[in-house]
Amino acid sequence: MRADRLISILMLLQQEGKKTAAELADRLEVSERTIYRDMDALSLSGIPVYADPGAGGGFSLPPNYKSPIGGLTTPEIQALFLYAAEGSLDQLGIGSALRSALLKLMQALPEQSRKDAYWIQQRIHIDPDSWQQEEKALPHFAAVQDSIMKLCEVQISYRNRAGLEKSLIVKPYGLVAKAGIWFLVGEGDQGAQAYRLSRIQDVKVTEGKFERPESFDLQAFWKEWVIRYEARTITNS
Repeated sequence: MRADRLISILMLLQQEGKKTAAELADRLEVSERTIYRDMDALSLSGIPVYADPGAGGGFSLPPNYKSPIGGLTTPEIQALFLYAAEGSLDQLGIGSALRSALLKLMQALPEQSRKDAYWIQQRIHIDPDSWQQEEKALPHFAAVQDSIMKLCEVQISYRNRAGLEKSLIVKPYGLVAKAGIWFLVGEGDQGAQAYRLSRIQDVKVTEGKFERPESFDLQAFWKEWVIRYEARTITNS
């Protein structure tokens, strides 16, 4: 996630001093091209990042520079941009991080990080309105979440409400929690759909990459999907 990565770059430069693009790319497991784009974003947001060319060069911050977000950790940055809903935070692994982050909300974030908050909100949406009791542990949750962040297609074995199992390829767009009931939202063979995670019998993250449509709005999709689902439920009752 880009906001998380920008924070990590600032922390590395502030705590360890000058770093080359290659060193940062290796530490953050991204390409050097990505690091250069991140540096441009930091500069545009007002962070005084200096680039020294040539041998012995690299990126650095002024000696007395203090980041306004210096106290935030990686899990806390992720937690800041998610909607809080009791029962879902522990599944995401951010419950304690959110409580810690709330103590630091008075500290300002760079403008680019605020923009990246929207990026995260478009990929994880938590709907607190309840349908039924919270579900049991979801063994494939981590793999699905990872595929969303890395834009990798997944091959899932999915069991529908009638108990029929089907194998299909899905482009994962995001996760939605409906009062503790998790859904994978993605594009399958019938367009964008919501797949209940507890009905996913197996997940294989493939090497196939995809481009997430810029026009896709996770919250808007979910709102429309809930309306259709509830209409079907009333019709079939």
